[in-house]
Amino acid sequence: MFIGVLGCILPMLPGTPLVFLGIFLYAWKTHFTVISVNLLLIFLIITVITVFLDYIAGSIGAKKLGSTRFGVVGAFLGATIGILFFAPWGILIGPPLGALTGELIRGKNIKDATKASTGAVLGILGGSLTKIIISLIMMGFFTVRVF
Repeated sequence: MFIGVLGCILPMLPGTPLVFLGIFLYAWKTHFTVISVNLLLIFLIITVITVFLDYIAGSIGAKKLGSTRFGVVGAFLGATIGILFFAPWGILIGPPLGALTGELIRGKNIKDATKASTGAVLGILGGSLTKIIISLIMMGFFTVRVF
């Protein structure tokens, strides 16, 4: 599970899913007596939501700093292309580059386009912080249940 927390920072590792996997393996090994199936389902839902939010965090950040639809779509496409073709670093580089490209295509000047790109970077950082917090909360619940 600690590797999962590292995965919240390092783009090479799927953070929250690794934490969930550790909890699931423990629950399965103990025949779901310590960690109930209901708690495991809650953790699964939280994990899926966290993965989805991490995927769109760059787009959310770009929008918060005034990006147009072109920048938001660019950040989303940058994340998609980055994950598919340039993993693991593509998730870090794709959204800001996509937001910048989208805004330049829209006709914005480089200063405004860079602002949208900065928003994508801040979104990625916020997504990473959220993953860390969620992973630590899941590990805290796990620790309390086990001990």
